[in-house]
Amino acid sequence: MTTTTRIDHEALFAVLSSLADNKQAIGRRYAYWCNGAPALEAAVAAAAMTQDELGHARTLYPLLEDFTQADPVQVEPMTRTLHYHLATLDEDFVGWCDFVAANFLVDTALTTFFEAAQDSSYEPLRQRARKVVQEERLHQVHGEGWVRRLARTGGAVRKTLIASLTRFWDETLCWFGPSDDATLQRLFREKIINANPDELRSRYLQKIMPVLQSLDIEMPVAFNAGSQRWDTTQPLPWTRWDTTSRRLE
Repeated sequence: MTTTTRIDHEALFAVLSSLADNKQAIGRRYAYWCNGAPALEAAVAAAAMTQDELGHARTLYPLLEDFTQADPVQVEPMTRTLHYHLATLDEDFVGWCDFVAANFLVDTALTTFFEAAQDSSYEPLRQRARKVVQEERLHQVHGEGWVRRLARTGGAVRKTLIASLTRFWDETLCWFGPSDDATLQRLFREKIINANPDELRSRYLQKIMPVLQSLDIEMPVAFNAGSQRWDTTQPLPWTRWDTTSRRLE
C-alpha cells in the first residue's frame, strides 16, 4: 500500500481554494444567462463560457486534497461550505451589464494569474494554467466586444454598464493582494508564479485600461508615461480586505 505525502503549503492552498471557488461561482452566475442573454449568439457564448468556468473549477478542487491544510468535507464543491470567491459573486447578476462586467473584469483578473503560472514550479498548477489560458482567449474577446457594444449604445445602457464595472472594480483589483501580501509574495519567491502582487495588478490593468480609455470610461487609474504602466490614483479598500478568503468583507 502506497502512502501519498501531503503538501504543507498554506499560501498555495489558499490561492488554489480562491481560484477554484471563483471559477465555480462565476460559472454558476454565467449559467443563468444561457437562456436570458439579449441575443442568440450571446446565449451560446454564455453556455460555452459556463462550461469552461465550471470545468476549470472541477480540475482545481481535486488539488486541494493533496494539502495538509485540507478538510475532507471542504474539497468537494457539493459539500463545501467555506467559499473564498469574491463577495460581488455572492448574488445573481442583476442584468446583462453585470454579466459583461464580470466577464471583462473578474474573468480577466483570474486569467492574468493563470498566465503568471504557465511555467510554475508546482507542476499541477502549471499544467492547468496553460489549458485555462488557452480556453480563456475567447472569453476575453467576448468581454471586450460587449463592453464596446454597450458603451457605444449610450444613454441608460452606457450608464448601467459603468455602474456594473464600478461595482466589480475595487474587489477585483484587491484580489491580487496588497504590495506586501504574504501569500502571493511567497508564491513569487518560490517561482510558483512569475510576478508579485503589484506586477500582477499592473499586467491586469494593461489588459483592460486601453479598452476603457478608448471608450472614455473613466476609472481611478492613470497612465504613467515614465514607467509605461497604469497606476491606481486612489487607495483600495484594504481595511475591508480579508487575507484568508481573499475577498472584501
